[in-house]
Amino acid sequence: MPKHLNIPPVWTLIAISAAIVLHYIYPLIVFNLRAIDFGVTACGLYLIVAPVVWFKRKKTTIIPRQKPAALISEGPFKLSRNPMYLGMVLLTLGVGLILGSIQSLIPAIWLFFFLQKNYVLPEERKLREGLGQEAEDYFAITGRWIWFL
Repeated sequence: MPKHLNIPPVWTLIAISAAIVLHYIYPLIVFNLRAIDFGVTACGLYLIVAPVVWFKRKKTTIIPRQKPAALISEGPFKLSRNPMYLGMVLLTLGVGLILGSIQSLIPAIWLFFFLQKNYVLPEERKLREGLGQEAEDYFAITGRWIWFL
């Protein structure tokens, strides 16, 4: 994949496309969870968009793998060290729930592990290198994906 396309939103679109393809190729188990599917999708969209405001306020980079200029620990970053990535996973999960088949949920699971290995862990290393003890203190009180984990 070209370097300029190797970014989390592109991988999220790939995962959502895979969920749609898997659903329509052969839906194994079909379910209907209309009570939560749009809520999960909406939470995912919010968590993708809202952190952008905080990146701009703190004048730090939003681009993965670049050295951060500041640590953001307010807003959605109080609940998750990676709210945008969490949002991408929730959006993909929400699409799978809307489609309503078990195999359409698989890409959300894949995306979770893919983002963690290729973006979350390297970015945490960059935070440690750039911000030292401030980053360690933040890591100690805020979960990688959600606050209590």
